[in-house]
Amino acid sequence: VYMIRNLIFDLGGVVIKLDQDEAIRRFHSLGIEDAREQMGVYGQTGIFLELERGDIDVETFCRKLAEQAHKEYISYDEAQWGWLGYVKEVPAGRLQNLLKLKEKYKVILLSNTNPLMMAWVDSPAFSGDGHPISYYFDRLYCSYGLHDYKPSLSIFKKVLEAEGLKAEECIFVDDGLKNVEAAEEVGMHGLHVAKDADWMDDLTAMLEKLA
Repeated sequence: VYMIRNLIFDLGGVVIKLDQDEAIRRFHSLGIEDAREQMGVYGQTGIFLELERGDIDVETFCRKLAEQAHKEYISYDEAQWGWLGYVKEVPAGRLQNLLKLKEKYKVILLSNTNPLMMAWVDSPAFSGDGHPISYYFDRLYCSYGLHDYKPSLSIFKKVLEAEGLKAEECIFVDDGLKNVEAAEEVGMHGLHVAKDADWMDDLTAMLEKLA
């Protein structure tokens, strides 16, 4: 018997609509010639991955970015501006849906992301009406804080353990199929959604099916 108690969401492509080309364009303009190679659709490589996995801090990232761009210096603000190119839109309807779901379920974020991105996402600038992302979630788990990266099985196990959750009582929602498959492998129910698509109807249907 499944009784879903917990909903775990990805951030980019699920809560936020993404514009990867804009992020790549911004890093190009900062002098990163192979930005496209380093910034994968469902995961980063190189120093971008090191930052998101928590292997390096923001200061080191900015220094390495400057080295790649053959510049003396790239500032925190410039590096953050590059990352925020990813943010195309934060649809208000999705945020409202998260609040509705939060009345009945524990709602958790699990994102491959970095401190530059989260400094904006978890600030009042995020929602357009003065709320940080933490207003919409019970708990935020970020790859850099966990020193791990989806689709590793261990990142899902860390969240289950930290929250004291049973895998079979969780639905994990992501636009990356490999991430959803990894969640299912640890025993969660997975909902794979198309990038940037609205997921509320599919999630509602799944919740009814598992009730």
